Formats: sequence, structure tokens, C-alpha cells
Amino acid sequence: MMIADGNLQEHDRHAVQRALQLAGLGVGFTFVVILVGVWTRLVDAGLGCPDWPGCYGALVVPDAERAAGFAPDAPLDTFKAWVEMFHRYIASGLGLVALALAWLGWRNRHIPGYPLLASFVLLGLICLQGAFGAWTVTLQLWPQVVTLHLMGGFSVLATFFWLYRRLKACRDGHPPSLKLPGLWWLVVALLALQVALGGGHPAITPVWPAAGFLPVTTSGGLTTWISMKAST
Repeated sequence: MMIADGNLQEHDRHAVQRALQLAGLGVGFTFVVILVGVWTRLVDAGLGCPDWPGCYGALVVPDAERAAGFAPDAPLDTFKAWVEMFHRYIASGLGLVALALAWLGWRNRHIPGYPLLASFVLLGLICLQGAFGAWTVTLQLWPQVVTLHLMGGFSVLATFFWLYRRLKACRDGHPPSLKLPGLWWLVVALLALQVALGGGHPAITPVWPAAGFLPVTTSGGLTTWISMKAST
């Protein structure tokens, strides 16, 4: 049996290479899913379908008559419904990529240095992200869930990249290194905070008035929320 660079057998090295290519595809795919999620938010299509995982009880956007029979209080907006379903379709495709990587991880667990744990962490994170997607709909765009869903998307992207780096190190026979300068960790922390704040503000603003609260700004510039029920 031939031995490749990095002290891996030739067929093991090819197996790692296939997983590496799939992980690289996942990095790019995740970025696309995030952009489509942003688009879904910008066109206010997050509740384009009032149920999950289908749309008005169907796997594709139904006609207005069926939609009215399924959810009379949620009129069908065909454009928004298709935007939301497109987001779900490609997110499901990303889940299949993560599932394939987990399967490859289990199959290649005998290979020295193979990132089996990272493969299953990614799959678990994808499942959690899917749950947040469902709760985003069932909880009617609850601000905390919307923000966690946004953060989850970037976490999936980071985990795909982490798995890609681990697979590359395994293929090349190099020990994985996660050492980064302290400034990099500071930048990552600030970026995560900025994403969380950026996602939380637009999520909270349109939801609280609909839930029966109104924003009131005091003379000092502090915004508080009062119940409209208390004033009636």
C-alpha cells in the first residue's frame, strides 16, 4: 500500500480530500444561505409562511384558495411565501452537506487526526439552527429567537471553516493549530457583539408595538416601553 505525504495511506488521503472539498463547499454554501436569510429579512418575508416546515400545509407555496382554507387569518403573499420557502430549501440543502460530512467522519474515524468531533458538532449546530428557524416562525419573530438565529448562522459558517482547516491539517499531516494573536480574538468578539446588536435592534423594533407595547423616549433620551393596555 502506497504511503502519501503526511503519513496517510493513499486511499485515506483521498478520503480526507473528498471531505475537505465538501467542507469547502459548505463554507461557500453557508455564506449564500446567510445572504438569502438577510434578503428574506429585508423584504419582510420571515412570516411569508405561517407554519413550519411547510407553507400553508404544503411543501410548495399553494394557491390562494388553499392558503385561505389552511390559515384564514394569514393572507397569502405569494412573493414573500416563495422567498421564505427558497430560504428553507437551500438551508435544508446545507443540512444535507453537514449530514454527509458527519457520515464521512464516522466512516473515516480510523484515520489518525480526523476531526470526527468537529463533524458531529457541525451537524448538531445545524440541527439547532433549524430549530431556531422553526421557532422564528412559530413564535412570530420573537426578538431573542431572531437574534439567536442570526448568530447561529455565523456560528455555522465559523464551524464549517474550522472543520475545513482541521481536514486540511489532517490531509497534510500537520497538527491543527488554533492559536491566534490576542488582537484577533478581540476583533472576533467585537464583530460578534456588533452582529448581535445589529440583529437585535431591527428585530425588537417592529415586534414590541405589535405585541401591545409602545416606545416612549424620556427627556434624557432613554427609551422605555409601556403597555398600551395600561393606558386604555
